[in-house]
Amino acid sequence: MNKKELIKIIAEDTGFKKSKCRSAVNTSFELISKELMSGKDIFINGFGKFKLKRKRCRIFNDGAFININPPEIEIVFETDIKSSLL
Repeated sequence: MNKKELIKIIAEDTGFKKSKCRSAVNTSFELISKELMSGKDIFINGFGKFKLKRKRCRIFNDGAFININPPEIEIVFETDIKSSLL
C-alpha cells in the first residue's frame, strides 16, 4: 500500500473528502518525522513504535587502504500488533 492508496481507503471508510484525508495523513507523517529528528521515539498504542537506531562508525583496513564509513541512522518500526491477530 502506498500513501495515495491509504488516503483513498481512509476517505472511503470515513466519508471525508480526499483533500482532508490527504492533509491529515501528510500532517501525521510530518509530525512523526519531526519527533524522530528531535531524538524522540513515537509509540502509537495498538500500532507500534518508531525509533531511530544509530550505528557506529566502521573502519576497514584491507592492507592498502583504510576506509571509514560514517555513522548511520535508520528509522526502525516495531509492531505492537499481537501475532495472534495475524
